[in-house]
Amino acid sequence: MQRKGRRTIIDISRQPGLDFDDQNYEAEFTLPGYQQKLLLPRTYALLTDLAIVFGLFLIFVVATLSEMAGDLTINRTVLGIYAAAYLILVVAYLSLFMLSTSQTTGMRVLNLTVVNRRGNPLTPPEALMRAFGYLISATPVMFGFLWAYIDPEHLTWADKVSETFVKKQ
Repeated sequence: MQRKGRRTIIDISRQPGLDFDDQNYEAEFTLPGYQQKLLLPRTYALLTDLAIVFGLFLIFVVATLSEMAGDLTINRTVLGIYAAAYLILVVAYLSLFMLSTSQTTGMRVLNLTVVNRRGNPLTPPEALMRAFGYLISATPVMFGFLWAYIDPEHLTWADKVSETFVKKQ
């Protein structure tokens, strides 16, 4: 503040800026405590989805086995092919639901949805990044999904890769 004659001049150029930008606001659903409360519902939703995919997978197995010529010998190669087919089916199922509605059937039953940091449904690039996260989460024996139980933020690898969150509706 300076005095010039009778007038007082206040210099506000050195005032700290106040940032009211919404991007810096941390929504409740991004907090670890909120995500921790959703661990069991998320697990039930995933188990529901895996059961649905397993039912579809059984149809695939029956169809392929009934169409094979000759006897089938079950060996490591055949089991590996079927395991890879199941993994591909799981990732495709989860990815397509994320692209279309930001929630799977299991999530819909438990009133859960996936949102971005701003709380909006996923955009196609965000859904595709989450699909990639599903792939890396499912590959090592579903360890990326179990990671949420030991992670301090209670996020799966798919959540971390895509920077998305599960939210109760």
